[in-house]
Amino acid sequence: MQPPDPVAAPSAPGKHSSFDFVAHAPVLDALAGAGCVLGLGCGRGDWSLALARRGTPVLAVDRWVEGLAWLRAQAHGLPLLAVRADLTAPLPLADGSIDGVLLALVLHHLAGAGRAASVLAQIARALRPGGVLAIVEFLPVPPPPGPPLAVRLSPADVLALAAGAGLAGGPPVPVADHVGLYVQRKSA
Repeated sequence: MQPPDPVAAPSAPGKHSSFDFVAHAPVLDALAGAGCVLGLGCGRGDWSLALARRGTPVLAVDRWVEGLAWLRAQAHGLPLLAVRADLTAPLPLADGSIDGVLLALVLHHLAGAGRAASVLAQIARALRPGGVLAIVEFLPVPPPPGPPLAVRLSPADVLALAAGAGLAGGPPVPVADHVGLYVQRKSA
């Protein structure tokens, strides 16, 4: 799956979103109870909307102007703030100020650009002790759907990147045929 074109107008809800083909409950449950969730690389914000509809405050971040505009229109009355920003830049958040973070089909893009370690370090810095990072990522199985096999990260690679940032958790739980959920926590 390619990321959405940052200048293309959004179409139907879920367009360019893992939300359409990933089991929702495990992802949403991994972030249940979080006081505030940071949705990094949120795209159109389908996951952010689902969290906000559960009552979880969400700070949704992406660079896609039209996707964020669509998200803002859908989020009326919900505890959701959509912000345009480059998620590879330092996060303008205080240390330990976020309870949860969601990276949905973003980590392989960051790794391909050589930015995964620095972004995960920023996430770990912003997470409160005991905070959770939910990573939804393609598994290293032949496509389709999704990116070429050479672009996908192995579970060992994902866990090593998370550990390098001071986060710990178990192997992926399948949430679709080609997608796993990694739940990582910052030590308390």
